Amino acid sequence: MNYRYGQLRNIGHIATNEDPKKQKATDELVDAIGHSHDILLRATTVFPFTLFPDTLTIDRTKITITHRDFLAAGDVISIGIEDVLNVAATVGPVFGSVNIATRFFDQDKPYKIDHFWRKDALKIKRIAQGYTIARQKEIDTSALSTQELAKTLDELGKVSAEDTI
Repeated sequence: MNYRYGQLRNIGHIATNEDPKKQKATDELVDAIGHSHDILLRATTVFPFTLFPDTLTIDRTKITITHRDFLAAGDVISIGIEDVLNVAATVGPVFGSVNIATRFFDQDKPYKIDHFWRKDALKIKRIAQGYTIARQKEIDTSALSTQELAKTLDELGKVSAEDTI
């Protein structure tokens, strides 16, 4: 149990000891938080092709895209892993882009992030697609360490050997 998780659990017990329903709800929320912020992958777009580089982060519960417009300004979009329908990578010899289709964005026009390094775009695709497959098959991944989960999802999201790029 990490320090932050311990702090949340202690706060929950202090705040709701007198009401069992509140205590149960607090405990469930704290348990849900648990390892949800463990980062499986973080990639940043390439400067100078993007003057203010964007960041894509995949953790145990969501994909977060931080699109920067200026030094301390930008947009942050979080997409629950369960809402991801497909992740595709378009790559060239050096750079790549990632397209994310979700239940909420127009499926004919997925969310696109350009100018990743080629290897980063492919890794994003493999891990996100692997996670999508695992969620669709209702596989419980909570027992795996962060490193084991990232490696396993990367393998699950790979295309077959004869289709490699």
